[in-house]
Amino acid sequence: MINHNTDHLKTNKQFMLGNGLLAFAVFIIVALFFYLSFREQGKKEEHRYAESYAISLVKGFTGSDMQVLVNDSVLYNGAVQSEPLTFSITRFAENSSVIIVDNATEQMAVFELSEQGGVYNFERKDGEVEQME
Repeated sequence: MINHNTDHLKTNKQFMLGNGLLAFAVFIIVALFFYLSFREQGKKEEHRYAESYAISLVKGFTGSDMQVLVNDSVLYNGAVQSEPLTFSITRFAENSSVIIVDNATEQMAVFELSEQGGVYNFERKDGEVEQME
């Protein structure tokens, strides 16, 4: 006489053993990825740049509420009391842009910055910001 009850238990036991092995494999893979990500995190060095920028609001900005940004970093936000208003900043990204925003009109002017650094002078004529030569 064949006992069907033991065959059923044998199938369940194999199924549970398979699921246990799969769960163990998933834990091993997750642990491996955590290990690799933490190991890579420690190796990353922040690149330091030697170049610097001098940014000046030279003419036409007095009394205006302006905002000056390099990439997404705010250098100045407020009313310009006197000209020239000059900022010095060390290059901190591979590609950089200076963004000058008139807070009253929300007009913005974007200028690319050289990878070699440099001096950048800006003037405002008829509400438009221009880079001086």
